[in-house]
Amino acid sequence: MLMISSIRSLINSKFGALFALVFIGLIAIAFALGDVSGSGNFGGLSGGNVARVGDRNITLGELNDSLENRMRAERQDNPTLDMVRFVEGGGLDSTLEQLINRYAIAVFGDEIGVAVSKRLVDSEIRKIPGAMGLDGKFSAEAFRAFAQQIGVSEKAIRDDLTQNLFAQQILPAAASGPTAPDGMVLPYASLMLEQRAGQIASVPATAFLPKSAPSDSVLTKFYSDNAAKFTIPEKRAVSYAIFGSDIIAQRAKPTEADIAAYYKSNAAQFAASQTRNISQVIVPTEAAAKSVAGQVAAGKTLAAVANELGLAVTSTANVTKTSLASSASQAVADAAFSAAQGTVATPARGKLGWAVVRVDAVNNVAAKTLAAARGEIEQELLKTRSEEMLTEMTAEIEDAFADGATISDVAKQNGITVSTSPKLLATGQDISNPAYKPIPEMQAILPAAFQMETGGEAQLIELVPGEKFAMIAVADFDEAAPPPLAGVRALVQQQWAQSEGAKGARLAADTLRKAVDGGQTLEAALAAAKINGAQVERLSGTRADISREGQQVPPPLSLMFAMKKGTAKIVQAGGDRGWYVVYLTDVVKGDARGNTDMLRARKQELSGVLQQEYAAQMIVSAAKHAGVEKNEDGIAELRTRLTNRDGN
Repeated sequence: MLMISSIRSLINSKFGALFALVFIGLIAIAFALGDVSGSGNFGGLSGGNVARVGDRNITLGELNDSLENRMRAERQDNPTLDMVRFVEGGGLDSTLEQLINRYAIAVFGDEIGVAVSKRLVDSEIRKIPGAMGLDGKFSAEAFRAFAQQIGVSEKAIRDDLTQNLFAQQILPAAASGPTAPDGMVLPYASLMLEQRAGQIASVPATAFLPKSAPSDSVLTKFYSDNAAKFTIPEKRAVSYAIFGSDIIAQRAKPTEADIAAYYKSNAAQFAASQTRNISQVIVPTEAAAKSVAGQVAAGKTLAAVANELGLAVTSTANVTKTSLASSASQAVADAAFSAAQGTVATPARGKLGWAVVRVDAVNNVAAKTLAAARGEIEQELLKTRSEEMLTEMTAEIEDAFADGATISDVAKQNGITVSTSPKLLATGQDISNPAYKPIPEMQAILPAAFQMETGGEAQLIELVPGEKFAMIAVADFDEAAPPPLAGVRALVQQQWAQSEGAKGARLAADTLRKAVDGGQTLEAALAAAKINGAQVERLSGTRADISREGQQVPPPLSLMFAMKKGTAKIVQAGGDRGWYVVYLTDVVKGDARGNTDMLRARKQELSGVLQQEYAAQMIVSAAKHAGVEKNEDGIAELRTRLTNRDGN
């Protein structure tokens, strides 16, 4: 069985996670596939296409868009990521494979008659939050604005959704295979219980540090070869203008005429009114209601009568006639508001049965004069107008930026001060001034600023939803690059010495390994080597120990589970700190028989792997069926351009 070692996103939409698919835990994934590329002569591919799947071309522009959007998504977790490192880390190849996989599933689905109609695609479009109008319903105008905002054509969105819908229908069926058989589960579960123990000798790099300083040429070459180690991440200086609802408070302040008009149009709100505190019991028939009312009139309490009937009394304070009519019925409200305080109203039929209502209190609210209501009205008008004017203002700012206005232009027009930060890392650090402390708002400003195009238009972001905003623009930036050698010479020389020491440690570790393989004990070999700082320790663990997610596993422990008993191997300590010699002394086989909980968990785990494998094989088969050709020259040219290499 082909075991999947890495899982990639199949449905990696141009719109981020917006159209991510969900089905039995598998949709929205694809797998590291084998080479499904054809070896044809690209008879149908032009220079503007990077691949052909069946009779459909994947254009260079489409791959470029996918790369930009995928890198933007990656930068959510790694703000300093740039295109060069993204491509060199496999981003170009995996993104192209994802596009090919999506097209392959769509081509295959189309050929076997899987239905994805225009109406079905339309229904998916109507679910896009950005396509909703102010009334919460789909709006064609809002959809077009959404497409323009994310920089994608309507056709591209439809194509993307179509591919997703093909995958939604095909992959679940492919992945719904049988569960893992018990004959596979027991050996796997037992393997997780396997215990191993051995000895490790740590050989530190510090025991082999060079005695003399390197020449200029040696240090320069080391610095050039290890430039990535010394690279300072991208820095950006951000211009920002922060404002809140207070900026329009004076303009939103209502006039006396506004207050008077509001008072007049809402006269009922300020007129004299009456509320009542009531207690009531609901019975099924009119006869029962009259019986309850009669017993209360004869001297019993409403609660006592209700208790005898197995019913409960509900009490409500400050109820209005309108609200009672809405919750019960108009007849109940009329009866309750006709009765005097302390009496039982004439029984009336409500929505749930016949209501017997006792009036506990009558609360008369005097009418409010304009003078008395003025403060309340002013606050309400100020709040409403501020919200409206703030919404209008933010829309005008976004429109101005879209039309090419600068942050200085818009800030000046609105009387807002613009500030500019020093060049900062995405973390908010100013490496030229360790004492620098960013303003609290930078926690929201910097992530947005590092997502912006360096030469792009300014943007408006929310700091506190609906209350506080910031206009931001990239004022200046330094691309990620190593600093001049002269400025970090001491650090580079220290790293060079550590690197040379690690080389010596490796040679010494390999000599120890050969001695152990030749029959010496590890202790004896290490004693003979006389390595300063080296020591032997015992190490043991189970295979489950190296399989726990999120746990840092020591390299020697991992290595022990890839060795034969009685053998020695070497492994790097990492960071040029030295090397380990690992000698495996004991292997105790595991036995999961009778461990019901573990067998159940491993069965579920293996079944999930099998489902992933079935889906992966479906994608491989679809790609082979459709036929895939890659424009290798075009891909190489794109790779060179994106990594700023000249191809020499």
